Amino acid sequence: MDQNNWETETQGDLGYGELFSKLWHRRLWFIGAFTGVLAIAVPLALLKPAVYQSYMQILAESNYQAKDLQDNQRDSEEQFADANVELDYTTQIKVLTSHEILQRVVNQLKLKDQRSEQASSSYGGVISDSEATTAAIIAALRESIGVYQVLDESTDSNKDSATKIIQVSYVGSSPVETKKVLTAIQEVYLKYNLEQQEKRLRDALTFINQQIPQARKELTQTETNLTKLTKENNLVSPEAEATSVKENIRQIAQEREALKAQVGEIAGSSSALQEQLGVSVENALALSRLSQSPRYQNLLNNLKQMEQDLATQQTKFTNYNPALKSAIEEKKILQDLLSEEAERILGELPPNFSSDLKLLQKQGLVGSDTGIANTVNDSQARLTGIRQRDLSLAQTEAALKQRLVGFPELISQYRNLTQESEIKRQAVQRLLEAKQKLEIELSRGGNNWQVIEPPQAGLQIAPNLAKDLLLSLVVASFVGGFAAFVKDFTDETINTSKEIERRTSLPILGTAPGLSISSSNNLLTRLPFRSISSDTSSIQNVIQWQPFREAIDLIYENLKLAYLNSSLVGSALKSIAITSAVAGEGKSTLTLGLALSIARDRQKVLVIDADLRSPSLHKSFALTNLSGLTNFLGGEISLPLIHQVSLSGARIDLITSGTMTEDPVKILNSSRLGRFIEQQKENYDLILVDTPPAIGMVDAIKIASICDTSLIVSRLNKSKVSKFLEVTALFGKLNVLGIVANDSQDVAKAYGKRPKYLLPQQV
Repeated sequence: MDQNNWETETQGDLGYGELFSKLWHRRLWFIGAFTGVLAIAVPLALLKPAVYQSYMQILAESNYQAKDLQDNQRDSEEQFADANVELDYTTQIKVLTSHEILQRVVNQLKLKDQRSEQASSSYGGVISDSEATTAAIIAALRESIGVYQVLDESTDSNKDSATKIIQVSYVGSSPVETKKVLTAIQEVYLKYNLEQQEKRLRDALTFINQQIPQARKELTQTETNLTKLTKENNLVSPEAEATSVKENIRQIAQEREALKAQVGEIAGSSSALQEQLGVSVENALALSRLSQSPRYQNLLNNLKQMEQDLATQQTKFTNYNPALKSAIEEKKILQDLLSEEAERILGELPPNFSSDLKLLQKQGLVGSDTGIANTVNDSQARLTGIRQRDLSLAQTEAALKQRLVGFPELISQYRNLTQESEIKRQAVQRLLEAKQKLEIELSRGGNNWQVIEPPQAGLQIAPNLAKDLLLSLVVASFVGGFAAFVKDFTDETINTSKEIERRTSLPILGTAPGLSISSSNNLLTRLPFRSISSDTSSIQNVIQWQPFREAIDLIYENLKLAYLNSSLVGSALKSIAITSAVAGEGKSTLTLGLALSIARDRQKVLVIDADLRSPSLHKSFALTNLSGLTNFLGGEISLPLIHQVSLSGARIDLITSGTMTEDPVKILNSSRLGRFIEQQKENYDLILVDTPPAIGMVDAIKIASICDTSLIVSRLNKSKVSKFLEVTALFGKLNVLGIVANDSQDVAKAYGKRPKYLLPQQV
């Protein structure tokens, strides 16, 4: 399995128990870092110099505003003072910690003239030496000063409301000097605010004096423009004039409506008269004019008389009578004279005048009833007069409307000039009033601010030994834990069997206990499965140590169960190759321990030492190694010598490695080893083959390919992750039953907690 993938998959599987387990495993690192931090922090806490703090409280309203001004005075100041000044709490803090204030404090306290020995014990270490610059002193003062706004905690709301009280604190190494510095800050700050108050008032007064002439000039110019506008347009008030013009237009419109009604009435009367006469209005008017001519009337009367005479003669005579013809000719002459007279009087005759005249003559209306014609004439005269009046009114109305068009612009100009004049007049008045008020305020000499809490002698606030020691313990614990986890993170060794489970899919067949044995017992000083040189009694004692035997018995049972669950369940388990990633992981000791468990299970077992490079099994029992596996595979002997050894009353057959060879790979490539193991399967229930380490050499792979299955031994706290992953990858293609975790102190402690279950012969 890829290491990165494993870490990703198991990152969330680490519980608190495993974290504490890792911490306990790296307890030496934790203790070392913890002790180191305490060794530094505790003396520093004990040697901390005393720190004192003093404070004062000032009732601060607005930094640039007098607090006892009336509303109208405040309005004057706010209007003519600097509009860019921020009147808020942030401004107060900036002023109190500004360079200007602190510069004055330094000058008042004469800090620059003090010697380094005085400075080192005063003002909280503000001055480092007598050559310190003013900037450095101011910077140190600013760091020692704390300024914040006091909150009103008595309010009912959940949120504390801010008050107008500012609290200034100072931290130093002397209670007297802390009070002295705060007193200087108080005096400088209040004096500075008074100066700023006076400066602001004087600046405002100067500004007003500069604005008054300009304001008066602008007022005069505006009033001149207003007067010019009224004179040019001959107006007193454009709005009143516009109203009057609108009223005149309305009255003219009403009069024209009345004239229109009269025209309709006269036109109706004329139509009725026209119908009565049966002639047109033009002809009626012509008859009216003719009726006023005496000559025309004489001719008309003569014509009428002649017509009567002619009518009488026609009743007496025929049309061929000379007298009748003569009368008809006279009538015609008279009619021609009448027509000529009418043309002379009227000029051009109206249309159909002759036919209408004949019709009237037939009706007998001509000359007999001229009143109707005169009435028509009078109506027409009235119509003409009314129309002339309407035309005159229309011209007047148009003139008034034309004049009214220009009034909006005049009114707008008049209003603007009037408003501008009023505004400028009020501005001049306000400037004069503000000038008077500011002069009065200057004569009063400003306003002092109220000090709520004056500076007192500083109280010691540090060091707090208990707090410092507790903080040291917390920091030391954090650093110790950090060091332990960093060591665990950077350590490549496998420390627990759980790590083995995470890093491979192969089953864990068991965990063998680690053993710490005292030197008085003449055993190993550490684990049972480590490489053993010549200490035969130590190996035998470890193998016979009951916790070890119990663990190996359990491993043996798990091995058989694992084989039953493997793909090789169809064949009997007869041979096992036992290997490890590197040397020193205890595979040889595990081989002997597993052989003892098999023998105690009343099974015949054969152990073959196939580690031809660094054999060790013959040393465990002080056996000769002159006729072993290498001699057999090399053809020197027909069969290897089988030694019989006894452990705890059980017999184990053992074949040593034989004499050393220069080319163990060549020896192992011999087919004799495979045939020999196959032959011995008939004689033994199980054959255990101890192989060399698998990393860096091919011996273990060749031997494992001959055996039915293989077993990997990994020593906890020694096996590297990279080596472990490499060996599992190498044997992944072979029939590996599983892994045995070696040298577990947890397992050893677990057995130690159950002494009543152990026999008295434990080591």
